[in-house]
Amino acid sequence: MTQDTPIFSDDDIVRSVREGNTRNYEILIDRYKNKIINFIHKMIFDHDEARSLAQDTFLKVYETIPRYKTQDNFQAFIFTVAKNLTLNHIKKQKRVRFFSGFQPDNTEDKVFRTEETQYAAMEKIRQEQMMTAALKNLNENQRIALVLKVYLDFSYKRIEDITGWSVPKIETLISRAKSNLKNEIQSILNPGLQENMQESKQKNVLNVRAI
Repeated sequence: MTQDTPIFSDDDIVRSVREGNTRNYEILIDRYKNKIINFIHKMIFDHDEARSLAQDTFLKVYETIPRYKTQDNFQAFIFTVAKNLTLNHIKKQKRVRFFSGFQPDNTEDKVFRTEETQYAAMEKIRQEQMMTAALKNLNENQRIALVLKVYLDFSYKRIEDITGWSVPKIETLISRAKSNLKNEIQSILNPGLQENMQESKQKNVLNVRAI
């Protein structure tokens, strides 16, 4: 980009689209498509479906641009649309068991030169599987807050604009999400740990009743 290249804000482009320069909408798509796909993918764990929902998001935003208030808040606007479409999708897919069908992508196509690089690659896949499994077990609100803050590095103010939640609620959701993730990962690494804790709780209840 040269020094003379003009830099247009999101709202500048929205105004241009409203004035009839509809092809300029492609600029907004290029700016946000990767972030939107990444956000949706972290919510539903299906890349193809994430791309499809991202397309639906951009179509919905284009249709509602006449109602968008140009207040330098387009990012919050488009992520709000993406969030709502994603939550609607999740509701429709509640009966689908994502975890049972999860498989790492293209593992059969990977070629390893040494045992060391093979081990490193397999370890990375294992960690990704473990994190995905843990993320899936978070409730939707915790997952939204965590993905927007940790994966997309949005400010609390921006997350507030997208979700309508107060900053204290967002902080609480993120804190609980991190705690639940830690517990989920520990239970995956030590599958017997959760059973032992459950047995210990039951024994404590029996001991209390016997007193």
